[in-house]
Amino acid sequence: MNKLIKAEYYRSLRSGIYFPIFVICGIFALLFPFLMGETDSETDNLYYHLMNYSQGSGILIVAYVGIILSAMIGNMYQNRTYYYEIMNGSNTHHIILSKLVVYGSYAFAVIIIPAIIYHVIIGVDKGTGGMESPCLAAVLGTIIILNIIFFTVFVTMLIRHVIAGAILMYSYSMGVTMVYMFVSDEALCENAKTMEKIFGIFPQVQILNLAQLEYTGGYIATVIGSFIVIFALMYTLTYISYKKKNFR
Repeated sequence: MNKLIKAEYYRSLRSGIYFPIFVICGIFALLFPFLMGETDSETDNLYYHLMNYSQGSGILIVAYVGIILSAMIGNMYQNRTYYYEIMNGSNTHHIILSKLVVYGSYAFAVIIIPAIIYHVIIGVDKGTGGMESPCLAAVLGTIIILNIIFFTVFVTMLIRHVIAGAILMYSYSMGVTMVYMFVSDEALCENAKTMEKIFGIFPQVQILNLAQLEYTGGYIATVIGSFIVIFALMYTLTYISYKKKNFR
């Protein structure tokens, strides 16, 4: 499996413009909250900054990071380099896990760790703004972002096409986000509360609601539960697809 991980790192780092753009998006996601508006003494705290990050940068992460990752991974299928993994008789589990390890590590290095460091600095310097569990916010945010990243990896491994994968990920992510914003508005939808709970299973929605003064048991259970269910389902589908070895 170590050879597969090294090979995936090699391919992804030499995937043309995709990896640099991924890094740039991660940096922009961190800086994006500064463009959301000026702060004053009452709003310059961890809660306010996390709210700007989750609702501003969250949409950026959901939409564009998915496109870039799907293009980066899909490039391997376009160049037919995935045949080497099959011909070498690599274990199917190892093939899937190697990609999850590589792109999960990219998510940690480019998105998760910088965001945690930034918000820790804000919390220490400006205060938490009333947040009771800032450490829990970091854990839940990590789970949500990994859920989005892993889902992108699985979808791309199933579709095996650069353009189709990128278009599908963007359409799906933005579609869920836009529909949620509409149905969760009580002025536009009579069953806003119910629809808000239904759409809460999507990580694209969970990241928008990451900033909370006190996390409810329902939100925590939904974040963890959706990660487990989506991961298990998509992993199984990807495994079956690779075991069939029906590649074109």
